[in-house]
Amino acid sequence: MPENIVRTVITFFISLSCSTLYSQQLQADSGILLKAEITLGNQNQWLKLGAFGFGTLNYGDISVESGLSLASYQFLKRHTVATSGFAYSYEFFALAGIGKNSNLLGSSVSNMNNAIIFNPEGKGGFNGLGFGFSKDVLPKTLKSYGLKRGALLMRFSNASHHIHFTFLNDFKIGWFDGAGTDYGVTGTLDIGFTKIEDFDTAFQLGFGIDLFTPRPDYRQSPRNPLNSDDGRKNVWFTLPPYNNLFYGNVYGYGTYQEDVYAVHTKLGINSQKAGAYIQNKLHDGMGLNPRFPWQVATKDKLYLEITGNVFFKEIADE
Repeated sequence: MPENIVRTVITFFISLSCSTLYSQQLQADSGILLKAEITLGNQNQWLKLGAFGFGTLNYGDISVESGLSLASYQFLKRHTVATSGFAYSYEFFALAGIGKNSNLLGSSVSNMNNAIIFNPEGKGGFNGLGFGFSKDVLPKTLKSYGLKRGALLMRFSNASHHIHFTFLNDFKIGWFDGAGTDYGVTGTLDIGFTKIEDFDTAFQLGFGIDLFTPRPDYRQSPRNPLNSDDGRKNVWFTLPPYNNLFYGNVYGYGTYQEDVYAVHTKLGINSQKAGAYIQNKLHDGMGLNPRFPWQVATKDKLYLEITGNVFFKEIADE
């Protein structure tokens, strides 16, 4: 057999072997969810339409995953302000880690969606971290509070269980791509546990903290006496029309999801004292001063929110 033919045959079999190995190790899983959502609560009330896509790509024990969300909504109350308007939101996130990631439970790290994309036949786990960003575009007097926030994400899962940690903030440092404003929904912490119960059913339990502060008035010297610890700390004055709009939500949440619907509930307290304590620790400890004039003498209030979703979900494996 001529030498060039031998080389051709050897090259062909090497290419075929590499191609077979590649196809056996590279796996993609994805899903899309189209939803209609209604939220009723003492801080937010809206009717929302949205789309959520999520996918994973695995090669051996290395895995990456990413999600993209788009939504538009008509609201009657937003951030406790009773006013009507039309808004829209978007979100993107990506994580990288180890594990044969095929159950799509990473979709539950989304901050915009409380309906989950999951693959009940997926058997692989995932341990990884990543970053993301989201923005809420608001109209009228709330326009300046439609801020971009960055997200730090971590999650750990096996075939049907998942734990995630999500921290969102508006500061801007490297891949943490917030607006750098330090007001509005300035910080959120979300720790959640998700389980696939059967082919159509999943549930989620978790704990969350949301902090909201009004816009500071940079024209005035930060000598506000509120939350100043007897004048020892610099504190901003804030701008109208929402100069007294503060909330610190500390709550538990739960989601129950069946084939084409999901119900999500948050229950906790709106505490100015807790919000001030958390933000003061961050601002004082990290040098991100001045403080904000939280009205720490205000009594705690009930925080309640109930969301219902109906949706169409499609899963694909490759």
